[in-house]
Amino acid sequence: MIPLIDLQPALGAIRAEIDAAIAVVNDSAVFLRGLQTKAFEEEWAAYCGQKYCVTCNSGTDALTLAAAGLEMKRAKVQANTLSLTAIGLERGGAKVMVQDVDSSGRCCMPDNQTVPVLLYGRVPSKAETSSILFDAAHAHGWKPPPHATACWSFYPTKSLGALGDGGAVTTNDSQLAQEMRALSGRDDQFHGERQITSRMDEIQAAILRVKLRHLDDWIAQRRSLACRYRQRLPSSVESVSVDEGDLHHLFVVRVPNRSALLNYLTTAGVAAKIHFPIPLHHHKGGWYDSSLVCPVAERWCDSVLSLPCYPGLSADAVDYICDVVDHFEADAEIPVPRN
Repeated sequence: MIPLIDLQPALGAIRAEIDAAIAVVNDSAVFLRGLQTKAFEEEWAAYCGQKYCVTCNSGTDALTLAAAGLEMKRAKVQANTLSLTAIGLERGGAKVMVQDVDSSGRCCMPDNQTVPVLLYGRVPSKAETSSILFDAAHAHGWKPPPHATACWSFYPTKSLGALGDGGAVTTNDSQLAQEMRALSGRDDQFHGERQITSRMDEIQAAILRVKLRHLDDWIAQRRSLACRYRQRLPSSVESVSVDEGDLHHLFVVRVPNRSALLNYLTTAGVAAKIHFPIPLHHHKGGWYDSSLVCPVAERWCDSVLSLPCYPGLSADAVDYICDVVDHFEADAEIPVPRN
């Protein structure tokens, strides 16, 4: 079986570095709000080209802190994203307004109330770059514009993932950073009724510092794999990410007969997944509106399929996956795996 993602090739190569980083934390006996978290916040902000970083417990909490810190009243969210985007914003005090997407799966007519989701690691469109807040959970390696605030997830399968969960918000706004840090909560202080307890622990920060040193190389590998996919897949299969700046957290295609292809891939020993099968307006959260119709997003969610794409995946594995898809399109027998 070729898994959708295998973390071992990348982790195995840096195991000694990670073990040493964990040992430093254990020896310090400081597990929250210590030197590792402070250093990671500085390093991640610098990597993103921004001045400030506030870490927290998850990407969802990052959206909550950002929405609360910005005192957002409304947040327009594209219908083809995961429900956690809406949950995080809603918990931060914003009224979530779900909107249909354009033919590329991006926000329709974004404005300063729109929160673009950089799905699959796609960089924002020119129209989206004017937005104030971004859900960049898939887009490690993207440099936000100076006016923007970006929310990040370090879930283990992300391009920069912890060995657990974690999140962060980066911004150039010093007052916003100070407010979000207060909102993230301290045991010995009460900031206000909107605060939450959401902190990154020192071990995860130390691990992320190690992995950050390798991120550019991992992104380059993802881009190389995506290029090979685009060269080898049949023309009838549409590759979603085509911008040379895209970061390929996921390699996603669109096909009209997705269920059949997914079953065919599984039979051939290839794991694939749908990101995401149910459009946001069908989830009965606080944003639910039974009268809302988002036909483009529904077609999008009915046709997208993620193929394996991760550091350490071999070119031969990509070629085999492409052969399987090609044989499916040609209604032929499943090909023999390459050695």
